[in-house]
Amino acid sequence: MVQSTRSKPMLYPIVKELNMTLLSNSILKTGYLVACVISVTLVNGCGGGGGGGSTAAPAPAAVAAVKMEDLVVPDGFNYDPMGNYTMDIDISNISTERAFVSVYSRFSARDDSSYKPDYSSKVIAGSMNGGEFNSNFSAPSVNEEFLVEVWFFDNQPPLQKVFSTANAQILW
Repeated sequence: MVQSTRSKPMLYPIVKELNMTLLSNSILKTGYLVACVISVTLVNGCGGGGGGGSTAAPAPAAVAAVKMEDLVVPDGFNYDPMGNYTMDIDISNISTERAFVSVYSRFSARDDSSYKPDYSSKVIAGSMNGGEFNSNFSAPSVNEEFLVEVWFFDNQPPLQKVFSTANAQILW
C-alpha cells in the first residue's frame, strides 16, 4: 500500500492536466458550435434581401426590338469614317532651311503651351522644299483636330499648330 500512496501524487498532475485539456477542448467545441448556429440563423433569417414579404418581384416590361426598317438616317449623313484632306504649308517667310513635316491625329497639351504628339498616330510626314509642303491625304475623321509639326535640322524645338478636322483644307 505504500506504493499506491507514492504513485498517487505522481499521477495527480497528469490527471489534472488531462482534465484541463478535455475542458478546454470542450469549451472550444462549444464555442465553435455556437458560432455555427448563429451564422446559420443569420443567413436564414436575412434571406439575401428582397425586403421581406412573400410576393414575387414584378417582371420587367418587355422591350420591343428595333427593326432595321424602323431606323431613320438623317440626310447628309456620311457613312465614310475616313476624311480626305489637302495640306498646304508655306513657312518661307519664317525659314527656307531644310525641314520635315509630321501630322498627328492624337496629341495632348503640355504645361508649357506646347503639344506632345502620340507618335503612333502619325498620319503623314514629308520633307519641306524651300519652306513649302503640299500634300493630299486620307485620315480617320474620328478625331476633331490634327497636330502639325515642322521640324528643323538645327535642334530647335518644332513649330506646332493645331487644325480642325472639320476643314478639308489645311493652310499654314
